[in-house]
Order: sequence, then structure tokens, then C-alpha cells
Amino acid sequence: MKKSISYILMATALLAASGLFSSCEKVSPQGVLLGNTSVDDRVRQSLIYYSYHGADLDWDLTDSIEEYSFLVGSDSHVTFDPGRLYEMIEIGIENDDLFYCHLGDIVDTKPEYYSNTQFALYDATRTWKAKYIKPLIDEYHTADDGMYFDKRITPSTKNYLKPWDDWNLPFYPVVGNHDITHNGWSLFCDQFKTSFYEFTVKMGDEYDRFIFLDSANGTLGKYQIEKIEENALQHDNKKIRHTFTFTHTNIFRPSLNEFASTYCREELYYILDKLADWKTTIAFWGHVHAWDDRNFGDVRHITMPSMNFVDHPNGGDDLIVRVTVYKDNREPKVEPVGLYCKERSRQELISAGYNVSTY
Repeated sequence: MKKSISYILMATALLAASGLFSSCEKVSPQGVLLGNTSVDDRVRQSLIYYSYHGADLDWDLTDSIEEYSFLVGSDSHVTFDPGRLYEMIEIGIENDDLFYCHLGDIVDTKPEYYSNTQFALYDATRTWKAKYIKPLIDEYHTADDGMYFDKRITPSTKNYLKPWDDWNLPFYPVVGNHDITHNGWSLFCDQFKTSFYEFTVKMGDEYDRFIFLDSANGTLGKYQIEKIEENALQHDNKKIRHTFTFTHTNIFRPSLNEFASTYCREELYYILDKLADWKTTIAFWGHVHAWDDRNFGDVRHITMPSMNFVDHPNGGDDLIVRVTVYKDNREPKVEPVGLYCKERSRQELISAGYNVSTY
């Protein structure tokens, strides 16, 4: 062993003995970034939010819809320019994708980065509402209640009673290790609310299930596993057709120089068993900034590349994917989608209204 490596290992051991690494859960998967929350803390907080708002996440599609699609991206690592994240949503709006999923490491933690991300998502929300909600106002507006709904959703009391300001962009993220460093969880939670949740999409008499898990510390944690076993998310019995899962930390090795997993062996076996129990159609993973697509048992596992400018300054043809789900129970179709926008200069960002005070 090289002397420099032995010194690093000795220093790590001393830090652990001194109590600076007092909780393994607070060490990020990359081993160098420290989060100030544990997965148990975040899941407890997430379940409080979910208990009040979980039912609002479900989709009930009209009988006329024969298929729907959604986009999946990962590791956007937004700093000053959230252009790639906005581009993903812009593509989805143009293509009529139903919603957008993100596999974590959305923002590189600093408050101004979150501020810029929030600004971009707010702008995207306005574009989304202009396409799907505003045209319906004249059609469904009545003098007494002024209620309206998205045409893709089966009308119900809940939909009719939804005020304009309560329509939010259907953007569904999980939390990543970069999202929780330097007190980042408070910023993530303020913007995205929850790290452990699920929703369903109803097509005809069947449902597709979408499960979002917190693995930002490289583990699901004891409490999250307990809640999974207690079925703490969906409480009613539904006829599930497809299940899709989303989390940050990967379990398979995309290449020889990438992490295989940071989960302990017993937890890895638990995850694989649980995916099988759920009859998962596709499990999506991020974290390692590398593409991988393989089947293990009856589950398809897709590890996503990164969307960010550092890894892909000129963009690429396969930085996100579109999944199309069919009413007639065909196998969902997965196809790569390109992102190509270039990172903007400081002056361009200022002109666009972004915060570049520490650029």
C-alpha cells in the first residue's frame, strides 16, 4: 500500500474514532460530502407532508387517452444556470408528456442555486399552465364557481374545486447526496416538499404505480424500510398494472471504475426482493453519471447519465429518457431524448433575471 493512501486511511479511522463521523448515515455515497440530516429524519418529515397532500398527486386519465408518457432525468447539478432542467421540461410540454421525474442531485446546494432553480421551474410552470389550464378557463368557467380542470384528467369534485394558483408543474424528484450537503435538505424540502412518496396513474380500471424512495445517504434507512413494510404510502387497494420506482443511489455497476453500490449486502438483497414483490416494471437509478440498462429477474434496471453542463458541455442524444405507457398493456417503450442547450454566460444569466451575485 502506498504511504499516502495509508495516511488517508489512518486519518479516516481517527476521525471516526473521534466521533466526527458519529453516524454512518450522514456520510454521503461519495464519502467526502457530509449531509446534516439522516434518511430517517427526512422520511419522517416527508410522511407528514404526504399524509396531507398524497391524494392530490394521483392522476385519473380520461377514457379517451390510449397512452401517456413521462420524462426521466438525473443529476442536473444546477449551479447558476438551470438551462438543462428547463430544457427537459420544455421538451416535455412540446411533446405532451404527462409529467417529469428527476433522480436527484438537482442542485449543488447553495441558496442562489436553489433560487435560480426555483425561478426556472416557476417559469416552466407558467408555460405548462398556459398550454394545459388556461385554454380550459373559457370552456369550463361558470359565473358561480369559476372551476376548470386539465382535459387529460377525468373531472371530479377535487379537480373542479382546484383554484388556478394550486395547479403545479408535475415535476417529481427524489433527493440526492448533493441535495443534502451543507444544510441542503432545508432548501430541497422548501422547494420540493418530500423525499418519500408515491402516486398512481389510472387508465381504465387499472393503475400504474410510481414510487419515490430516499437513498441520498446511500441507504434506505431503518425507518423508511419499516414504513415500506407498513404500506405507509398508498392505503387503498388498487389493481396495479405497472410499477415504476425512482431513487438516487444506484445498485449496479455501469463500468469497472464506477461504484457498484453503497448499500450493505442485506439491504441490497432487501431492495431487490422488494422490487420483485412490487412486480416492478422499471427501476430508475442515478448518482454515477453513467448509462446502464439491464434486466435482473423480471425487473428492468436503468441507471441514468447526468444532465449537467460539466459532464456534457455540448449536450448529448441520450441525457434523458421518455417512457411511453400504453392502455392495451403493451410493454412500456423507453427511448432516449437529447438535451443540447449550452451554458449561458454571466451577462446572459443577468439578462434572463437569474441570481449571479457570487458567480
